[in-house]
Amino acid sequence: MRHKDNKMLELHTGAKKRDVYIRQLLTNLVKNGKTTTTPKRAKVLKSEIDSFFAKLVSMNKKLAAADAKRESIRYIKSIIYGEAEGKKVLNVLLPKYIEAGSTSSFVADYKLGFRVGDGVQKILLKLL
Repeated sequence: MRHKDNKMLELHTGAKKRDVYIRQLLTNLVKNGKTTTTPKRAKVLKSEIDSFFAKLVSMNKKLAAADAKRESIRYIKSIIYGEAEGKKVLNVLLPKYIEAGSTSSFVADYKLGFRVGDGVQKILLKLL
């Protein structure tokens, strides 16, 4: 039995390529508010974005205001590519999630049908 091998979370790239690819998808999702991808990638991206925002929300609840902002900026810079996208997370998305009291479910997924070229199912991920 292979309990440690989760085939659904594999994207079949190298370890560094996988992290960079997930960070690019996450940045694209933050920048546009939505993105279209395959089911496997959508599942991985959904778990990553949920853990990303959950950590930011919990960080802002636990720490003092000045410390929370400094640590949030540090964490956002380590994950998100681009300064404009990082500012959007800090100034627009994070206050909205803190005000709503959300600790999970930051992304909704919708099935869109199948791609024309290879027939793979398309999933739309949208920030709530």
